[in-house]
Amino acid sequence: MAGAAAAFVVGPAGTAGAQVSKAFGTNGTLGAFLSQLSDRLEHTIQHIPKLGRYLLALPEQFDLRTTLLLIGIVAGGLAAEFLVRQVLQRLRHRGFARHSTESPLRAFLHGALLDAVAFLVLVVAARYIAGEVGPPDTVPGKVAHQVLVALLYWRGFNFVFRTWLHPDAPEGRIAPVDDTTARRLLLGMNVVILLPMLARHIVQFMAVTQAGSNVISTAVVLYVPVLGAALIYAIWHWRRDMAAWFTGMVRENDLFRALKLAMAKEWWIAGIAFYTVSASAAVYAAITDRAAAMHGLAGVESMLILLLLLETLVHRRTRHLPTEVPTVGEVMAACLRLAVRLLVIVVAVQGILIDVLGMMSPEEWEPHERAIKLAAITTFLIYALWRFVKFRMDRYIADNPLPSAGFGGDAADNGDLPPAASRLRTIMPVLRVTAGIAILILGGLLVLSELGINITPLIAGASVLGLAVSFGSQSLVRDIVSGIFFLAEDSFRVGEYIDASKVKGTVEGFSIRSIRLRHQNGQLHIVPFGQLLHVTNFSRDWTTVKFNLAFAINTDVELLRKTVKKIGLEMMSEPQFQKELLQPLKMQGIVDIKDASLIVRFKFTARPKNPSLIQRTAIRRMFEALPKLGIEFARPPYAALGFGGLDPAARAAAQ
Repeated sequence: MAGAAAAFVVGPAGTAGAQVSKAFGTNGTLGAFLSQLSDRLEHTIQHIPKLGRYLLALPEQFDLRTTLLLIGIVAGGLAAEFLVRQVLQRLRHRGFARHSTESPLRAFLHGALLDAVAFLVLVVAARYIAGEVGPPDTVPGKVAHQVLVALLYWRGFNFVFRTWLHPDAPEGRIAPVDDTTARRLLLGMNVVILLPMLARHIVQFMAVTQAGSNVISTAVVLYVPVLGAALIYAIWHWRRDMAAWFTGMVRENDLFRALKLAMAKEWWIAGIAFYTVSASAAVYAAITDRAAAMHGLAGVESMLILLLLLETLVHRRTRHLPTEVPTVGEVMAACLRLAVRLLVIVVAVQGILIDVLGMMSPEEWEPHERAIKLAAITTFLIYALWRFVKFRMDRYIADNPLPSAGFGGDAADNGDLPPAASRLRTIMPVLRVTAGIAILILGGLLVLSELGINITPLIAGASVLGLAVSFGSQSLVRDIVSGIFFLAEDSFRVGEYIDASKVKGTVEGFSIRSIRLRHQNGQLHIVPFGQLLHVTNFSRDWTTVKFNLAFAINTDVELLRKTVKKIGLEMMSEPQFQKELLQPLKMQGIVDIKDASLIVRFKFTARPKNPSLIQRTAIRRMFEALPKLGIEFARPPYAALGFGGLDPAARAAAQ
């Protein structure tokens, strides 16, 4: 790649700078940039012979003992880590078997602790061998330190990847993959970490061994395309294994599950693009002496890996939690996830705009950096506030379920009707939506203000738009405003039976503009608030029930009054009715004489939960008690002629 680029740049017709200037113009910014870039590339390629002489003279700086010790740093550290890992293998499996059923997180920590022991042994062994190379201020000592740092960097990431994957222990695995995929991923992740690390440390090694900047630039131009191609191949080779990791983290009930699955399966496109840009940035940095470009992309890569590991840990920790009812752990995990995402965004923006593209100097970037950080902190605080408010509201809704309007007849007979919801529970869904919209709008405006965007036109535009919508949707605005006043006045609650002018029913729920009424026969009425001319609530405070019964014309009215009063007092003393009856059953008096019978009115006052049950119970007890005292209910006149009814003998036989 570099040779072809050099051939194109130099060309037979003269310098590359002249060709580029002729093609793009000498006065244009793009032409000047390409001219400078081509000149630097030509200058770099001319130093290939110096690179060869540097490599031939390199063995003179290291004797055989130093070379063996440098190799021993890596070999000895890896051997010590492997031996300790083999010794702790049985203890690791035993801990996984004991903790996996109790607490997956405890099993994960147990495995991480044992892997940390192996990593610490590697650190001790490698550091001991590195100390034997030579004093730290000599070239061999500096190279030994670099080899030690590179080894610790590599094995440190390997320790993290092994802790998450655990190819030989699925009980302690965090990543949602099988054993075979875990082994392949562990190898692939090591390759992805090792190749960029090798590219960086080659540059540091050449700098320590006193290679000139031109020689280093030439080496970078030559080996970076090779390492970049190897990274792209690694992405392509392990694309299905990483796709299995990503797809395993998509929840079954996720609203955007199809989109996330598609992105997870095609993740390799972004991976290849990223490492292509990284390789190009490394070559560009070597040609233009801008090492910050490589450091910026390296920081972005580290942040992306950190984000992947954190997302996997959060998914593993919260995948068994119920999604209907939020928990404290779920809220904290969501806030932590957002914090890391914002950190990745801040690092990526700074790395790309400043280090890679060089759009402005660090001094020019400083006020923008402060604004971005303040916006990120504001976004996090707003999100944390919303999650806390939503958590409290969702918990209250879950702890106070709404009564069902579709109860059966048995419940009505036994008096087990669900009570009406409280006022707060009734308006809680609307409050949750209102709070979410308010926090989103105010928080969004605050974040835009922190980023330096003038929000005054946005507020003015929103006001004009709101005014236009209010004029164009008067019925909608009327429904919403009417609903606000109905709810503010506590006119009805979920579970209460109301008469809304044209329809009746039990309040089953409502939205921001309409109410849902369930009729006792099962029909569901949806009525906009603006069409509720008046509301009659049958379920508030108390209700007085009056009913009439017909008795024989010769009934002892005083005896009837005393008997009914006794029945009413007995019902008030019973546990089933003492909380429902506010005033006992009593006789009001004779209201009419019709068809040779006395029409007598009775009444009682009760709570509006289920007064029909009390009425049915009172009539049944009167039907059982009154005939025994000689108080007969009225019979139609034709019953005496033998049409309908039973004579006394037949009635006695039936009993």
